[in-house]
Amino acid sequence: MRIYLLALAAILTLANCNRKVAGPATDDTAAATGKLRLNQVLRGIEANRTSAEWMDAKARVDVETKDFSIGGTAYLRLHRDEAIWMSVKKFGIEGARALIRPDSFFLYNRLESEYIAEPLSYLEEKYKIPARFDLLQEIFFGNAVFLTDDLEVSRDGQDIRLTGRSPEFAGDYRFDPTTYQLGRMELQELGQQRMLSVVNGGYETVDGLDQTFPRNRQIAVDGGSEGTARLDFEFTDLSFTGPVEMPFSFR
Repeated sequence: MRIYLLALAAILTLANCNRKVAGPATDDTAAATGKLRLNQVLRGIEANRTSAEWMDAKARVDVETKDFSIGGTAYLRLHRDEAIWMSVKKFGIEGARALIRPDSFFLYNRLESEYIAEPLSYLEEKYKIPARFDLLQEIFFGNAVFLTDDLEVSRDGQDIRLTGRSPEFAGDYRFDPTTYQLGRMELQELGQQRMLSVVNGGYETVDGLDQTFPRNRQIAVDGGSEGTARLDFEFTDLSFTGPVEMPFSFR
């Protein structure tokens, strides 16, 4: 289960930027490129941000690292601002179960009879990062994180591109110019050479949401000395009505 901790830690590591991964543009004149203005782009992104009280999903998932690759079925449940629950099965047999709360996480590796129950500060101590529940939540919803009002805006082909850089962090985003759907997000911690990349695809209308939802999600994490991992999700079932149960035991 170390790779799942690595993926979680690498996703959380960019929280250190404290929403300050931006470049020098500070007003509409500096941010404008052609007909694009940063404040208008940010309003469009915010208006199309996915948000729901509950999420209940099933997905085909593939995990690939330097040492191994494995596929299975992931069951994901989310209660906004309260809890994220996940169970991963292979051939119908549960291999792992995790429960993450804003201040703690629980992980049970059934195959190796390994159980972990720690505060999120455990990740801070082990990986030297600040742990942020809200960051994971937004990524599962398919939203961009760390968008500030001093990013630089430009066009990249048909996409809207937002970029920003500070001495510690760099951010690079691609959005659809009509729907403001997030296509790609790359966040990099420069000093530690750690990187997170999220690619969304297969946007479709889903019952219970006002916005379309990306059924395909590719998450690549580079944890520097901790290693690398790639997680591919293909959501096959989605529901945004609740409540949902989040059972957790280690028996």
